[in-house]
Amino acid sequence: MRCIRHIFLWALCQPVLSAAAVQADSLPLFRRAMLDASPAAALPAAVLRNPAAMWYRQGFSLSELSIGYEDSRRGTAALAQDGNGYGGFGFAARSFVLTGPKGRAFGGAGYTNGTRRDVRWSETADFALLYPYVTADSVGGSLSSETYRFSGGYAHTTGEWTWAAWLDYRALLEYREVDPRPRNVVSDLQGSLAAARSVGPEYLLSLAVRGRKYGQRGDIAFYNETYQASVYHLTGLGMDYVRFAGVQTSANYSGWGAGGSVDLFPASRNGFSASVGYDYFTFRKEMTGMNNLPLVSVADHSASATAAYNGRADRVAWGVTAEGGYRKRNGTEHIFGDPAGNIYPEIGTSEGYSDRTVNGTVSGFVGSLPAARTVWWVKPSVSWFDFRSEYPSALRRMSFSRWQAGMDAAAICAWEQWMLQAEAGLSRSGRVSGELALPGADFSTSRIRTLEANYRYLTDDFTRLRLGIRVSRRIGGERAIFAQGGWTHDWFSACGTADGWSVSLGFAF
Repeated sequence: MRCIRHIFLWALCQPVLSAAAVQADSLPLFRRAMLDASPAAALPAAVLRNPAAMWYRQGFSLSELSIGYEDSRRGTAALAQDGNGYGGFGFAARSFVLTGPKGRAFGGAGYTNGTRRDVRWSETADFALLYPYVTADSVGGSLSSETYRFSGGYAHTTGEWTWAAWLDYRALLEYREVDPRPRNVVSDLQGSLAAARSVGPEYLLSLAVRGRKYGQRGDIAFYNETYQASVYHLTGLGMDYVRFAGVQTSANYSGWGAGGSVDLFPASRNGFSASVGYDYFTFRKEMTGMNNLPLVSVADHSASATAAYNGRADRVAWGVTAEGGYRKRNGTEHIFGDPAGNIYPEIGTSEGYSDRTVNGTVSGFVGSLPAARTVWWVKPSVSWFDFRSEYPSALRRMSFSRWQAGMDAAAICAWEQWMLQAEAGLSRSGRVSGELALPGADFSTSRIRTLEANYRYLTDDFTRLRLGIRVSRRIGGERAIFAQGGWTHDWFSACGTADGWSVSLGFAF
């Protein structure tokens, strides 16, 4: 991790070095901050996954450095494998720099040090990526972690063509200092290449290809010589790989991914935008203490589509966006014969856990065009989510559908040396349908009770209130310091309440 720390410190300094290397931006800092925050001339997030579209994201440079702390307390309103809260501090940097009339550089870096509280039935990091194939025990506990992340990209235009590349790297160390003592080391590298060509005077058509390489090494140690909790290798919906339960405490996850998108967008950021994308990700879980015995293989397919339109009328900007996604995950369990020495011959495979997710969102905004001193906007949205999972050989299944509707609003006001940004959001989410069927399960066990608690949380109705504020003070030239804070409160029908808050101090230029 020492080498990663050195790379991180170098990446953290890049916004300052890059900004110092180019000519000062002609727009005032507060004006740039307003344009950056307003949705009035923003491309859809799905389009901006394409690094070639980043050349057209904005026509000015802007960089920020910040340090902050965040905390959340969720009680029973949480997935057990994610923990019921988090507390930690972090550093962050982001930068978008006009390197010249034809070049754009963009990137960021971050470091977090915190604790996930009361994690149960998972001793593996990145549960959302690797589920349900995690290593677990019935004891659990809080997990400390350090995360380093840095990314960078560059886009260049020749007029008719725009070329771009982007890389993102994340390193994670997660551990616990009491039994059971997991130690997870994650390395996650992602990258993208893209090309865009002008089609007519206003639009560009772009193709992006993406790749990913993922790895995680996990080991669990026990220092108590009189008691050692059993370790399980879960396979979904309360099932586990019974043959290797007990003392197999080391596992390795190795995965890779590939994908791409086709994107159409306006150079002016006003008009029609569209994106169609596909991503594939696969990984294997191997038992490192048994000559890297492959327990399971997973294939994950995701497809997405987005269509949006931004327009202007008089002094008002408006826009509407429709998004949809489909995801299918299939797990394959490997079956082994009797070992010869420490070698287990593979004699077959079995279809294991699978799930399917469908989601859709329609959102919009209306607001003022960024003026010299003020800008405001409101953003309504309605979404739908459907999830279905099954373990065919055990006839187990879990499914649910839910809807969500909400409204966000924000305003920014600048005067003399000060700028104030305030935002608020209110949303409501409810269950449409749901089913949890676990034939043959022992409902007195901690594992099944935890699965029931997860289902109760995932299907619970809730209302969410979100508030945020940021105050900036110009300190000379086009530089400013800022303080910002945010608070979120959730009211659940059956799972109680959940709270989260964050504060940070930073420097913008």
